[in-house]
Amino acid sequence: MVKFKENVLLRDYSTFKIGGISKYFIEIKNKEDLKKIINEIDMPFRILGGGSNTLISDDYYNGLTIVFKTDKPKFLIEDKGCFGEIIVEASVLLSFLVSKLKEFTGLEWAIGIPGTIGGAINGNAGAFNESIGDCVTSVEVLEIGKGVREIEKKDCKFGYRTSIFKNNPNLIILSVKLKLNKGNPSKKIKDNFEKRKLNHPKGFSLGCIFKNYYGEVDKNILKKYPQLKDFYSEKGYISAGMLIEECGLKGFSIGDAKISLEHANFILNLENAKSKNVLKLINFIKKEVQEKFLIKLEEEIQIFCI
Repeated sequence: MVKFKENVLLRDYSTFKIGGISKYFIEIKNKEDLKKIINEIDMPFRILGGGSNTLISDDYYNGLTIVFKTDKPKFLIEDKGCFGEIIVEASVLLSFLVSKLKEFTGLEWAIGIPGTIGGAINGNAGAFNESIGDCVTSVEVLEIGKGVREIEKKDCKFGYRTSIFKNNPNLIILSVKLKLNKGNPSKKIKDNFEKRKLNHPKGFSLGCIFKNYYGEVDKNILKKYPQLKDFYSEKGYISAGMLIEECGLKGFSIGDAKISLEHANFILNLENAKSKNVLKLINFIKKEVQEKFLIKLEEEIQIFCI
């Protein structure tokens, strides 16, 4: 029987090491316990996975925080010949799954990414021009007030760092079915891991804060900043990190929240950053990029601030 805790400090459950106290708290290891708890409780609640893509408020949360992450991860593989169907609960860490799939390809991009499968599905996590949505067959959800159902890939509305689940708290991800091709992923995993080590800063962070920009760019802006024009022409988008760097913001800080000197799309918690410092820094970055390049940046992370 899972037990509620009271007045738990949430910074300990965040890769950013930021977060205040939750009045009630519970750790859930499997989807059956999660369904039971959600059906029984009568209070506001929110769900955290690996705490790697969510900015948590320092303010007191007068509700229940559910951490859905297992220390005994399990998944099922059904061999279909040239591919495999993998069924995995949302609580399983993405890094664990990648490390165990020795004969299947399609998740090599995820090496080194913290967080759970559920969190990855929620935000359609990805890297190196691939994303989790590419591999999804269906997602099992608990829809609040309606029960458990399967959502087929075509109805998940996967897009660039988004899905039907991201802004719909009534859809609780329980498990996912993935389709992966047969093959040896080891070389690609090694290459991706080396790229990640080179390009991603060390320290407490949430990963990339903003989405890359895929919209239209003012012709006068491209003419004025040829480095942006070259990148945009080659890639079809503009890196959020590049926009922030071109604003001269690398190393800028508010309190202990600092824009990384290595990768401008990362905000680091130097030691005692507060959620309000990070929010001010996010808004400042958006303002500077908007004024200089007429581009509106959108957050990739989720924000749990009251």
